[in-house]
Order: sequence, then structure tokens, then C-alpha cells
Amino acid sequence: MDAPDRSETAVPAFRLGVILLGGIVVAFVIAVVGITSYFRLSPETAILRESAMGNVRGTWNTKIALNVGVLTTSLVRAGTHLFKLAPEPQAAFDAIRAAEVGIYKVSEDAGWVDHRAILARADKSMSARRWDRVVGVSQENQLVAVYVPRRELSAQRIKCCVLVLQGKDLIVVGATGNLNPLLEIAGKNFDFKDATQHFALR
Repeated sequence: MDAPDRSETAVPAFRLGVILLGGIVVAFVIAVVGITSYFRLSPETAILRESAMGNVRGTWNTKIALNVGVLTTSLVRAGTHLFKLAPEPQAAFDAIRAAEVGIYKVSEDAGWVDHRAILARADKSMSARRWDRVVGVSQENQLVAVYVPRRELSAQRIKCCVLVLQGKDLIVVGATGNLNPLLEIAGKNFDFKDATQHFALR
């Protein structure tokens, strides 16, 4: 009886080892990307950040940069339903689909800031990504701008990005949500019939 050829059994074992090693590497890369995604803002929110920083003198320090995606918010929503929350906070949790926020502070006194230049730069870059500004308010050392995507939105899925610049502080926010839970709460707590009669009498 012939002895088994060790070279033939070694090849499958080697291939299995390569497959397992490759699987470990892929899993590690996915984990790293997943973790870093929590601290990386979306392109639109990053555009607003750079539009402000590029027109303000000084060194910017990051206070927080956090991005919570659909999977995480889904887990949070599922978790909140395990507890008996009041309707209003529960509706707020149910409305959120994804959210991100970046908070930054400039080290030096920024002095006079050209808000028009910030908006012009943001408008150009956001328009290239098919986003439009729907709000732009400038008053003394305060600037607020709100952008929404140009494509048709619905109550089930609405997106927006917000820039707030006040003195040395810069805040950029991005959010995706479903307005239906909030609209249902508003409908239950607001008597549209009485309101109609009230405005008719004025």
C-alpha cells in the first residue's frame, strides 16, 4: 500500500491558510473603515467646514467631529422602543436616520469675517454637488446657512446641511430624517380646526 503524498495534502492546507489570512485582513480593514467613519464628515458637510475655515484667519482646533450612520441610528431606535419614553422624544428618535456634527474653534481673534465670501464659496461647491442654499442669514459676527439637495425630497426622507459661524466658533451639521413621526405628534398636539377659526377671526 502506497503512502499518501504529503505534497498533495499540503497544498489544500496552504490554500486554506491563505483564505483564512485573507479573511482576517478583510475583516480588519472593514472594522477600521467602520470605526473611522464615525469621525469623518460627509463631503457636503466638509464643504461647509472648508468654506468657513478658508475665509477666516487663524488656526482651527477640532472640538468634535462625529458621524452616526443609518446602522447606528437603527440600533438606537430599536433600543429606545425597549423603554417607555414619552411620545415627543420617541418621535424625535424615530425621525433621525443619520446625523453628523463638527464643532471647531479658531485660536486667534478672527476679526472681521467676509460672510459673503464664505457663502459664495459654499454656494459654488454645493451647487456642483446639486445642493442649493435655502437659508442664509448674516448679522454682525453671526452667519447661518442651510442647504438641501436639489433632487425631490419627501417627508419620508429629507436631508439638510447647516453651517453656523459665531465669533470664534464654527458648527457644521448634517442630518437625514423621516418627518412623519414628528408630523404625527404635531397633529395630535395641535388643533388645526381651532387654529383655522382663530386666524379667520383676525
